[in-house]
Amino acid sequence: MYVRVGLVGCGAIGSFLAENIKKANCELTAVYDRNLEKAKEVAKIAKAKVCESIDELVKEDLDVVVEAASVRAVKEVAEKSLTNGKDVILMSVGALADKELYLYLYNLSKKFNKRVYLPSGAIGGLDIIKALKFGDIKKIVIRTIKNPKAFNLNIGERKILFKGSVFEAIERFPANVNVSVTLSIAAKAPAEVWVIADPSVERNIHEIEIIGEIAKVNIRVENVPFEKNPKTSKLAAYSLLRLLKDLNDYIVVL
Repeated sequence: MYVRVGLVGCGAIGSFLAENIKKANCELTAVYDRNLEKAKEVAKIAKAKVCESIDELVKEDLDVVVEAASVRAVKEVAEKSLTNGKDVILMSVGALADKELYLYLYNLSKKFNKRVYLPSGAIGGLDIIKALKFGDIKKIVIRTIKNPKAFNLNIGERKILFKGSVFEAIERFPANVNVSVTLSIAAKAPAEVWVIADPSVERNIHEIEIIGEIAKVNIRVENVPFEKNPKTSKLAAYSLLRLLKDLNDYIVVL
């Protein structure tokens, strides 16, 4: 198999994908970004076509469309991809905290017999979490700890910025807590989200605590952020590459 990929969003993750997509035995066929110059830069790396709209991109001969733009772009990208017979990979998973959108895309993918893929992003252990949901999950907590510059803050001491639900977290921090939504979807259960700014850390840290009927799980992931976009962890981009590689393989570890 050789997967043909379309890309919407040419920021840190989009640029990374263009530079590394051959490692996943895939081809970046077409790209789109509202910033035409960014799109041209990314397209040049991968020798891809620059599209002037999402509508144009989804009409290309593609197997899958990658959304790496923003929470606001998810509905349009997913809807147009699915209705044009393309699978879609969502990097801005936070959009699915909106239950209506989640159900809409679920039903749309079912109608057109296409899939919506959610990469593991900047966390791990989702295989365990998906297994735990078949038992009783009593508690899920995720703490996201980042340097204040990831929140555009200049503070000198550790500060809890938020404690609450996934939906509230993504409303306040749409570019910083996508992982909490991925976790909640994988567990099929609500999670308590903490968002913490800490000037002593240089990595993006995610601490996950789950107490279930089957097992108790504690996971801590310390991610190296992109230099140009400290809100985004490099592991998120590598998880996208891994997912694309899995689409090419015949024996897949889940």
